[in-house]
Amino acid sequence: MVKKIGIYRDPRNNRRPWVCRWYGEDDPTTGKQRRYTKSFKLKTAAEQFAANKTVEFEQGQLRDKPEEITLKEFCKDWLKTKRPQLRQGTIILYKNTIRRLLDHFGPNVLLLKVTPIEAAKFIGELKPLKKKKQELSNATRYRILRNCRTMFGEAVTWQLISMNPFKTVKAPKCTVKRWHYLKADEYKRLLKAAPSLRWKALYALAYTAGLRLGELVNLTWADIDFKKAQVTVQSRKATTAMPPFYVKDNEKRTVPLPSQTLQILKDLQQKNPAVFKVPYVLLTERRYEGDKGLLARWKKYQEQKRPWTNQVMAYDMLTNFKRHVKKAKIEPNGQLAIHTLRKSCLQTWADNLPPNVTKELAGHSSLETTLTYYNQVDNYHRAKAAEIMEKWLDRKIG
Repeated sequence: MVKKIGIYRDPRNNRRPWVCRWYGEDDPTTGKQRRYTKSFKLKTAAEQFAANKTVEFEQGQLRDKPEEITLKEFCKDWLKTKRPQLRQGTIILYKNTIRRLLDHFGPNVLLLKVTPIEAAKFIGELKPLKKKKQELSNATRYRILRNCRTMFGEAVTWQLISMNPFKTVKAPKCTVKRWHYLKADEYKRLLKAAPSLRWKALYALAYTAGLRLGELVNLTWADIDFKKAQVTVQSRKATTAMPPFYVKDNEKRTVPLPSQTLQILKDLQQKNPAVFKVPYVLLTERRYEGDKGLLARWKKYQEQKRPWTNQVMAYDMLTNFKRHVKKAKIEPNGQLAIHTLRKSCLQTWADNLPPNVTKELAGHSSLETTLTYYNQVDNYHRAKAAEIMEKWLDRKIG
């Protein structure tokens, strides 16, 4: 295979007489190499181009010009190859990113035309899909950037482009919004304000076991071990009678349950006449077998071949939660939602356990997530710092 980049003078071309010539890879079907040329007015320009090309080829960049493919064609092919590997929720996020790309660049633009500067403009000019919102959060902007980096990185692997245009785009600075750290007394008031054992069980599992909302509504009685006082969170395949359940990052985990939470679950099980009929801990018989219940929804989703996500069953919960918070006379100092109960649990673990233990109990894929999002400082920590300093100053030496 000819690898050298040659520089020649073409006497027939008076305007651009200096020509760079190089060859592509061997074609396995013909055994030949494609030849490429580029002409220049000055010899120094041709030499500089040849030197740059040599460096590119030594770094592993493509010798052949990539195949011309439109952005729409690439996105369609990429999604087709990745669909079996991705969860439905992730697919939805990628579809939103693809929609934004096609709206911005146009479906028929060549993939090669998406340059680093155009990629940076795309990220900088992102707007909310819903017109009601005025600004797009930096967290959403960063997620879209990550999606684009992943997709266009695959285009490089497929040798459709020589470099990832999104690789050098600067990531927006994401600030962690302050959320309300629910103290133990506030949690107890919330339990008291809860109108039923099911609501108490939901709050207890979120606040003391750190379960996500999707994990809560998909929890079955088989996941709870009353003898060992623990709950296991794990993915579950779909059946004709039960929809699938996917644990985030596919991380199966077992979390110990305190005696108070265990007692609430025991009371719920003993006082629930449909416990052997409804496999889900937090679903009533109506929400399981009713006209708009889980079984009816799952059947409809299967017939329509619609994607099922963990949150399908989590409807009408936020409104009721806000009502319970108000009744409990809790005044939030930051964001407060059902997910905040999980965050409060993880913060309590982070304050009292080694980071690697908190990571495992929380079901995080990396320690970085634990350290980044669960380091909130409040009055408790300030008082603790003052107490430590008081003890230090009062310490007798010698």
